Amino acid sequence: MSDFEYSDFAQLAAINDRKRQIKEQRQLADELRKQTAALEKQNTVETQRLNIEKQRLKAEDADRELRKKQAEQVKDLRILIADATVSLKRFRKRYLA
Repeated sequence: MSDFEYSDFAQLAAINDRKRQIKEQRQLADELRKQTAALEKQNTVETQRLNIEKQRLKAEDADRELRKKQAEQVKDLRILIADATVSLKRFRKRYLA
């Protein structure tokens, strides 16, 4: 074989090796894209889960606040009933006795 033919084979081998490397890199890039897509989907699901959790906590806070206000209203109502009862007793003593 002449140096020229050997050089052609070496170049063809180098070209084929480079094609193989490019193919491997493309496969790796495809795998990375798939992994990235999966992670993005997982991130979206996680974000949705966190948003749901935030809404649940917000609803619990609102429920606690409502219960607190209701307890205050019940307390005020009891005081009002007690005052009205005392006033009624005084009225009865004063005007109906």
